Amino acid sequence: MINLEVFRLELNYLKQVVGKELGNKDARKLSEAITALVTCFLSPATYYSLSFPYIEAVEQYLSQIQQKIELHEYKLLLNNISTIITFIEKVKTEVPKCC
Repeated sequence: MINLEVFRLELNYLKQVVGKELGNKDARKLSEAITALVTCFLSPATYYSLSFPYIEAVEQYLSQIQQKIELHEYKLLLNNISTIITFIEKVKTEVPKCC
């Protein structure tokens, strides 16, 4: 089970990194994508149809960050958002079951 307080802290950290590297507008969009993904995850009726675009958005922002920062900094980022990464992976494995 995911600890929501840890999830919230990791999301704030990720938003700070994205805001610093890509700008505040992108940080808000990333936060909205993750929030929508959590909402979709909790609502099975919209789970399948809405999850993929949000997953792609989150992965796109992580890819953009990876290109902008040093490798060791990116690895540190990934270590500090492990709950978010676990959640994304969980959603990826669950979505096909909903088809």
